[in-house]
Amino acid sequence: MKFGYKICSFTILWVFAFKTSFSQDIQHKVVVKNLENKQGVLYVGWYKDPDTFRKIDKAIYRERFEVNHQTEVTVSFTNIPERKYAIAVFLDENDNYKLDTNLLGIPTEKYGFSNNILSALRPATFKESVFDLTHQEMIIHIKLK
Repeated sequence: MKFGYKICSFTILWVFAFKTSFSQDIQHKVVVKNLENKQGVLYVGWYKDPDTFRKIDKAIYRERFEVNHQTEVTVSFTNIPERKYAIAVFLDENDNYKLDTNLLGIPTEKYGFSNNILSALRPATFKESVFDLTHQEMIIHIKLK
Protein backbone atom coordinates (compact mmCIF):
# COMPACT_ATOMS: atom_id res chain seq x y z
CA MET A 1 0.00 0.00 0.00
CA LYS A 2 2.81 2.43 0.92
CA PHE A 3 4.61 1.65 -2.33
CA GLY A 4 1.49 2.43 -4.41
CA TYR A 5 1.01 5.72 -2.55
CA LYS A 6 4.64 6.72 -3.20
CA ILE A 7 4.34 5.92 -6.92
CA CYS A 8 1.11 7.91 -7.18
CA SER A 9 2.65 10.88 -5.34
CA PHE A 10 5.78 10.75 -7.48
CA THR A 11 3.70 10.60 -10.69
CA ILE A 12 1.61 13.62 -9.70
CA LEU A 13 4.71 15.64 -8.80
CA TRP A 14 6.46 14.64 -12.03
CA VAL A 15 3.46 15.60 -14.20
CA PHE A 16 3.14 18.97 -12.43
CA ALA A 17 6.87 19.69 -12.77
CA PHE A 18 6.83 18.69 -16.45
CA LYS A 19 3.82 20.86 -17.21
CA THR A 20 5.17 23.97 -15.46
CA SER A 21 8.65 23.62 -16.93
CA PHE A 22 7.25 23.78 -20.46
CA SER A 23 4.52 26.35 -19.91
CA GLN A 24 4.82 29.59 -21.83
CA ASP A 25 3.75 33.07 -21.00
CA ILE A 26 0.75 34.06 -23.09
CA GLN A 27 1.04 37.59 -24.46
CA HIS A 28 -1.90 39.66 -25.56
CA LYS A 29 -1.14 42.79 -27.56
CA VAL A 30 -3.16 45.97 -27.73
CA VAL A 31 -2.32 47.89 -30.91
CA VAL A 32 -3.38 51.53 -30.58
CA LYS A 33 -3.69 53.39 -33.88
CA ASN A 34 -4.41 56.95 -35.00
CA LEU A 35 -2.12 58.69 -32.50
CA GLU A 36 -1.49 61.40 -35.13
CA ASN A 37 2.14 62.01 -34.13
CA LYS A 38 1.10 63.43 -30.77
CA GLN A 39 3.04 63.42 -27.51
CA GLY A 40 1.84 62.35 -24.11
CA VAL A 41 1.09 59.35 -21.95
CA LEU A 42 -1.08 56.55 -23.31
CA TYR A 43 -3.18 54.77 -20.68
CA VAL A 44 -4.53 51.31 -21.51
CA GLY A 45 -6.96 49.81 -18.98
CA TRP A 46 -8.59 46.37 -18.88
CA TYR A 47 -11.95 46.10 -17.10
CA LYS A 48 -14.12 43.18 -16.04
CA ASP A 49 -16.89 45.20 -14.38
CA PRO A 50 -19.30 47.67 -16.05
CA ASP A 51 -19.34 49.82 -12.89
CA THR A 52 -15.62 50.59 -13.12
CA PHE A 53 -15.34 50.78 -16.92
CA ARG A 54 -13.48 53.88 -18.20
CA LYS A 55 -12.08 54.71 -14.72
CA ILE A 56 -8.35 54.23 -15.22
CA ASP A 57 -7.62 53.92 -11.49
CA LYS A 58 -10.16 51.06 -11.30
CA ALA A 59 -8.72 49.02 -14.19
CA ILE A 60 -7.73 45.52 -13.12
CA TYR A 61 -4.80 45.61 -15.57
CA ARG A 62 -3.35 48.84 -16.83
CA GLU A 63 -0.29 50.11 -18.56
CA ARG A 64 1.16 53.59 -18.91
CA PHE A 65 3.14 54.14 -22.11
CA GLU A 66 5.09 57.25 -23.16
CA VAL A 67 4.17 58.39 -26.68
CA ASN A 68 6.58 60.60 -28.61
CA HIS A 69 5.30 61.44 -32.09
CA GLN A 70 4.28 57.89 -33.04
CA THR A 71 1.23 57.08 -35.12
CA GLU A 72 0.82 53.58 -33.68
CA VAL A 73 1.85 51.86 -30.44
CA THR A 74 1.74 48.21 -29.34
CA VAL A 75 1.35 47.49 -25.62
CA SER A 76 1.81 43.90 -24.39
CA PHE A 77 0.08 42.23 -21.46
CA THR A 78 1.19 38.81 -20.19
CA ASN A 79 -0.80 35.98 -18.59
CA ILE A 80 -4.14 37.72 -18.18
CA PRO A 81 -6.77 35.18 -17.06
CA GLU A 82 -9.35 33.96 -19.55
CA ARG A 83 -12.72 35.78 -19.20
CA LYS A 84 -14.73 38.69 -20.61
CA TYR A 85 -13.03 42.12 -20.64
CA ALA A 86 -13.46 45.58 -22.09
CA ILE A 87 -10.53 47.90 -22.80
CA ALA A 88 -10.50 51.69 -22.62
CA VAL A 89 -7.57 53.78 -23.88
CA PHE A 90 -6.79 57.49 -23.80
CA LEU A 91 -3.84 59.70 -24.69
CA ASP A 92 -3.12 62.12 -21.86
CA GLU A 93 -1.38 64.96 -23.68
CA ASN A 94 -0.82 67.14 -20.59
CA ASP A 95 0.00 64.34 -18.09
CA ASN A 96 -2.81 65.14 -15.63
CA TYR A 97 -3.96 61.48 -15.43
CA LYS A 98 -7.41 62.15 -16.89
CA LEU A 99 -9.22 62.52 -20.19
CA ASP A 100 -9.75 66.25 -20.62
CA THR A 101 -13.06 67.56 -21.95
CA ASN A 102 -14.41 70.91 -23.11
CA LEU A 103 -17.29 72.82 -21.47
CA LEU A 104 -19.83 70.54 -23.16
CA GLY A 105 -18.12 67.38 -21.86
CA ILE A 106 -16.71 66.42 -25.26
CA PRO A 107 -13.20 64.92 -24.99
CA THR A 108 -10.36 67.14 -26.17
CA GLU A 109 -7.81 64.30 -25.98
CA LYS A 110 -7.77 61.12 -28.05
CA TYR A 111 -9.54 58.01 -26.72
CA GLY A 112 -10.77 54.60 -27.86
CA PHE A 113 -12.36 51.32 -26.79
CA SER A 114 -12.13 47.64 -27.59
CA ASN A 115 -14.37 46.65 -30.51
CA ASN A 116 -13.69 50.21 -31.81
CA ILE A 117 -17.02 51.58 -30.63
CA LEU A 118 -16.86 55.33 -31.26
CA SER A 119 -20.08 57.29 -31.04
CA ALA A 120 -20.27 61.01 -31.69
CA LEU A 121 -22.86 61.46 -28.94
CA ARG A 122 -21.63 59.33 -26.01
CA PRO A 123 -18.79 57.12 -24.80
CA ALA A 124 -18.92 53.39 -25.47
CA THR A 125 -20.53 51.19 -22.85
CA PHE A 126 -18.98 48.14 -21.24
CA LYS A 127 -21.49 45.93 -23.04
CA GLU A 128 -20.51 47.37 -26.44
CA SER A 129 -16.79 47.03 -25.74
CA VAL A 130 -16.68 43.60 -24.09
CA PHE A 131 -14.87 40.66 -25.71
CA ASP A 132 -13.87 37.12 -24.72
CA LEU A 133 -10.19 36.69 -23.91
CA THR A 134 -8.93 33.16 -24.48
CA HIS A 135 -5.68 31.45 -23.59
CA GLN A 136 -4.48 31.94 -27.14
CA GLU A 137 -2.40 34.98 -27.93
CA MET A 138 -4.64 37.80 -29.12
CA ILE A 139 -4.04 41.11 -30.85
CA ILE A 140 -6.65 43.75 -30.07
CA HIS A 141 -6.69 46.75 -32.43
CA ILE A 142 -8.03 50.04 -31.06
CA LYS A 143 -8.39 53.14 -33.22
CA LEU A 144 -8.38 56.41 -31.29
CA LYS A 145 -10.89 59.15 -31.96
